[in-house]
Amino acid sequence: MNAPPLPHIVVLSPDALRNPGGSELREWWLSMGDGGYLSGTPIHSLSRGYNGLAVYATNPPVGRTLFWVKWDGTVSDGKGEIPLTTNHWIDGSFSPSGHHYIESFSLDGRVPHWTYRWKEHFFHLWIWFDRKLRATCLSFSLESPVPLQITGKLYFNNRDHHGIIQGDPVCPTVQVDGKRTILGWGDRRLMLRAPSENVHPEGVIYRSFYYVHERERGLNDWENHCLSVTARWTLETDSESGLVLTDGDGSTVGEGFLLKESREEFQEGDRRRLLKATFRQEVWDLAPDWIRQLLLAGDSFIVDRKDPSSGDWGKTVMAGFPWFADWGRDTMISLPGLLLATGRYEDARSILLGFSRTLKNGLLPNFFPEDGSEPLYNTADASLWYLRAALLYGQFSQDYATLRQIFPTLLEIVSHYLKGTSWGIGIDPGDGLVRVGMSDQPLTWMDARVDQKTMTPRTGKPVELSALWYNGLMGLAALADRLREDKSPFLNEAEKTRTGFQRFVRPDRKGLWDLLDGSGKEGGQIRPNQIFALSLEFSPLEPNDQQDVLTIVRDHLLTPFGLRSLSPESPEYRGIYRGSRLERDRAYHQGTVWGWLLGHYAMGAFRVEGSARHALSSLEGFSGHLQDAGLGSISEIFDGDAPHLPRGCPLQAWSVGCTLEAWLFLKKGSLGEGVESPCQNSPSVI
Repeated sequence: MNAPPLPHIVVLSPDALRNPGGSELREWWLSMGDGGYLSGTPIHSLSRGYNGLAVYATNPPVGRTLFWVKWDGTVSDGKGEIPLTTNHWIDGSFSPSGHHYIESFSLDGRVPHWTYRWKEHFFHLWIWFDRKLRATCLSFSLESPVPLQITGKLYFNNRDHHGIIQGDPVCPTVQVDGKRTILGWGDRRLMLRAPSENVHPEGVIYRSFYYVHERERGLNDWENHCLSVTARWTLETDSESGLVLTDGDGSTVGEGFLLKESREEFQEGDRRRLLKATFRQEVWDLAPDWIRQLLLAGDSFIVDRKDPSSGDWGKTVMAGFPWFADWGRDTMISLPGLLLATGRYEDARSILLGFSRTLKNGLLPNFFPEDGSEPLYNTADASLWYLRAALLYGQFSQDYATLRQIFPTLLEIVSHYLKGTSWGIGIDPGDGLVRVGMSDQPLTWMDARVDQKTMTPRTGKPVELSALWYNGLMGLAALADRLREDKSPFLNEAEKTRTGFQRFVRPDRKGLWDLLDGSGKEGGQIRPNQIFALSLEFSPLEPNDQQDVLTIVRDHLLTPFGLRSLSPESPEYRGIYRGSRLERDRAYHQGTVWGWLLGHYAMGAFRVEGSARHALSSLEGFSGHLQDAGLGSISEIFDGDAPHLPRGCPLQAWSVGCTLEAWLFLKKGSLGEGVESPCQNSPSVI
């Protein structure tokens, strides 16, 4: 089987690039594979404090530190000179005006690619990360009839990637040794390799780079950076040359290192990822380019992490770039789409085994703090999503030896939920539903807080927890049968939950109550959590009730980019997500659209109504979104009000993962390839 061609769906025209204010709202991002990343805008300006050409994870996958911020460039043919880049300054100006000379910007697979045209000169620029050498590469290729002179000015900083410093940064020491330049901050060393010996230390502070995205978020919106090095070289006709920055002394980059070969190897790795996905699931051959782009985007979230108990390296999932690290809930929600649907069973196994060792009182960690401190276990749903991820792992991989290995972990989760665990989390023996005790901690995914006050209090019995619990019990019954264990305890508990779940059905046929046995009016709000009673493998609802849920979600919450977190008919609805952190947190789950929920809506719609074609069409809004915000990926959230502008993290793991999971499920369903309906209460899908 030949490797498929790379998708080429993200392409910005000259008209788009001539508008710098619009262009810089779009960003390209590349993962280093260990939590670090590269990012920038199509016009090479900075739009947020997280942009940088080298943001290294100093304690992988966290401890992320901004070093190489950006580059500014000019090109000369001996008769004239033009800029290749621009900057946005605090006074509102864009200078220099390099965006006027960009003929096009595109993603070649995932590699950002600029094409420039000036007079008779035609040349290209690519930026990528060589994971094997831990090197950021910036490379030019010339098709012009005469050589050109390139000048690159390189700006550096040395700060935590979260913390904008509105003062002068400490410039690195710079030691030039021919084509090799060492930049240092105390014990920290970076090595720059240039194509010529014409490299000069600078040490000049440039002040007031403006960050439009930080202004939108109500945060510090300008910063100073140090112009540390200027490099000049000749770009020959039909050749490729540029700059390479490595973490350390550069010993991994030998004299024979070729930029073109490195770039082609990066892209060949992406072709292999597409090939592997297609080998595991032939239906990916039928995927449109925007879905194939997401197949590549999913790799960005899968990174290395050292197991704190064993010291061995394994895999984890970064919840979103740039500011999220790895979260237990997000990892398990994303895993079916990012890893199982794409055939990365070995990585999925690594994650499931790794997280099994973190279990505490039946709970998975909510998240691992970036400072390396102990993980926090303040989540009621991560363990339930783990049950689903493990069961789907068996269905996809048929690796029941691994499921036998983690079966005790699955039993431990069930045992602790049945007898009760931290935060008052447990099963009410009266109705079989999952309850959450009184707590100042938000324990579901609706976890926004303002001044230590939970904005969406869900103490009581949140509907999605019981839907997940029922789904997990039914799946465990099927797994127990497969492993020749007794399945009857799971079926008995599942029947209690199925019967008790009828309490969620509203008598006015407006879907399901969001919360039972809680306080106040929260339970009567129309929220998207009820969709999981349709989208998961097993539904506790009767067909008529399923249709009511689908109708109410469609009528009140559905948008082209996900589900609103609250109906616009609610007095608490907030349709725009922007402003200070206080204003944003108040809107986070009060109407803001969540991209990850669209995949679950589509799967639920198919399971209820049986039309894979209609369900697939509900995902199509993302095809245009890939040209916006985090290019080639899917944002975390969107405004509840039209035109539903993208907000939050520009790349979110569960947004991508759930879309991939849904597309594969629905496409196979459209072809009649053995997709079971969850409307039955039979544990036969595992």
